[in-house]
Amino acid sequence: MICFLVLWLVSTKFPPDGIQRNTIAQFIGRFHPLLLHIPIGLFILVPFLEIIGAKLGKPYLKQSAGFVLGLATLTTCITSIDGWLLAWSGGYSGVTLANHLLAGTLLTGLSVALYFVRKINTGIIYKCLLCLCLIDLFWTSHLGGSLTHGETFLTEYMPSAIRPLFRIPDATKKEKPLVADKNKPTFYTQKIVPLFEAKCISCHGSKKIKGKLRLDSYAAIMKGGENGEVIVPWSISKSELYRRITLPADDDEAMPGGGKPPLKIEEIKLIAQWIAAGAAANQPAD
Repeated sequence: MICFLVLWLVSTKFPPDGIQRNTIAQFIGRFHPLLLHIPIGLFILVPFLEIIGAKLGKPYLKQSAGFVLGLATLTTCITSIDGWLLAWSGGYSGVTLANHLLAGTLLTGLSVALYFVRKINTGIIYKCLLCLCLIDLFWTSHLGGSLTHGETFLTEYMPSAIRPLFRIPDATKKEKPLVADKNKPTFYTQKIVPLFEAKCISCHGSKKIKGKLRLDSYAAIMKGGENGEVIVPWSISKSELYRRITLPADDDEAMPGGGKPPLKIEEIKLIAQWIAAGAAANQPAD
C-alpha cells in the first residue's frame, strides 16, 4: 500500500512533461516494456487457478492462486514505478500517456487491495476486486499498446459486428486528420502530411508528445519542441528534424526512435526538398 501511495503522489507531483532527463532513470525505465509482461501473465493465471481449484476441489491450486497473486502484486508495483521513470525521464507527454500512467497506478492500488482482501476472505468482495483488476489490466495494456503502435492497433481489424459494443466506429469511416486539409493541392498536404501521419505522429501527435514536439499540424511543426525549432526554412543543414531522420538507426537521437524502421531514402528526400524550398504550407504540389 505504501508503494501505491508513493507512486500516486510522485506521479501527481512530477507528471511527464515532455522533457528528457537523467540517463540512469531512462536506462532503468526502458526495462518497462520487458517487465510489464510478467504481471499480465500472472494476473490472467489467478482466476484460472481459483476457478479450477474450486471446481475440482483441489486446495493446493487455490493456495497457488494466493502465491501467484502475491507475485503479480509485487511485479505490478515494480513495473508501475519503472513505467513512471520511463515516462518522466524519456521526454514523453500527452493525453494517452497520462491515462496510461493513471490506469497503471490504479492497477497497483487495486492489486495491493486484492492481495490483502484475499487473506481475509475470498467471497464476493474479492471476486469483484479481481474483476476490476482484470478490466483495469486490459485498459492499461490497451493504452500502452496505443502509445507503442498507435491508437487503432488493437481495434483496426475488429469485426464490424462487435464494434458497436465498444462504441468503435467502422474501420472505413476514418476520422478527419488533425494535420491539415489534404484536399488542398500543396506539396505539404500531398507529400509531407501523409509521411508524418505514417511515420511520426504516433510519437509526436496529440495523444503522445515526445520532446514537446508535435508534427500533426503545420503550426506545431514550425513551433518546434523542447529544444526550439526543428525546421529552418531554406536550410537543410540547420534543420534539427532533418539531422535526426538521417542519423543511424541505432543512434539514441535518431527519428523515428523506439526500434521503429527508419525513413526510406525517398521519404528523406521529400522532406529535404520541402525544407530547401522554404518549408511553406502553400507551396504548389508540382
